[in-house]
Amino acid sequence: MAPYLHGHHATVLRSHEWRTVENSAPHLLPYLTDPSLKILDVGCGPGTITVDLASRLPQGFVYAIDPSAEVIEKAKKHAEEKGITNVRFETGDVFHWDKLEGVKAGSFDIVHAHQVLQHLQDPLGALKEMKKLTKPGGVVAIRDVDYSNMNWYPEMQGIREWLDLYIRLAKRINCDPNIGRRLHAIAMEAGFDRSEIDTTTQTWLFSTPEERTYWCGMWADRVFQSNFKTSAIESGFATDDDIQRISDTWRAFEKAEDGWFAVPNGEIICHVKA
Repeated sequence: MAPYLHGHHATVLRSHEWRTVENSAPHLLPYLTDPSLKILDVGCGPGTITVDLASRLPQGFVYAIDPSAEVIEKAKKHAEEKGITNVRFETGDVFHWDKLEGVKAGSFDIVHAHQVLQHLQDPLGALKEMKKLTKPGGVVAIRDVDYSNMNWYPEMQGIREWLDLYIRLAKRINCDPNIGRRLHAIAMEAGFDRSEIDTTTQTWLFSTPEERTYWCGMWADRVFQSNFKTSAIESGFATDDDIQRISDTWRAFEKAEDGWFAVPNGEIICHVKA
């Protein structure tokens, strides 16, 4: 697996902790009608989506995995704080699921991954493993961003530099920051018939003062304090001055009363044959 471009600094987890089923997995809502479902959450991060899923399944169970032991501990704490007990967090990844206690082929009603495939050098292999883990009649649910289709107003050169730099860094480690647009194509390569794949798209929009404070403030800090800066400078793609300029632009965008930033996400629901 490629190194995680963002890393797990607090500035990164700040964005992950904001995520819920409503704002990050709306394509999954129609499939949560059975309160006894068993779900595998792949790349769960700090567990906010995971815990939200578990809270909707009082007779069900969510098994969540992430490669970072540190993040898994945060997820466990989050579940405890919310009083959610029908969830299990373990350090691991989908490529080595056979090493995880209680995880077996064909044992989950839903296998879910949010913003995971974009960070993998082998997203096709990951999707094949997710398919193996899903029961006949179950679904694989995936959502990922499309960086190149992010758009904003007003135009600010520093934001454009940030986007170009991020895409270059992701591609440098053989990851696809625009994978959201081709999730269905990867699913077809993984063996799903096109008729078995439902495709949708949803957009995160940050335009109110509160939303801009969250999104812009997070990125202004993140370009400095996460792995982003280290990767950018070590690769030779940016200098300290470049990083400072990008961070300052995010601060300026945060203060723009007419600021509007849209983040498009591709979504797929893949139906496993019964």
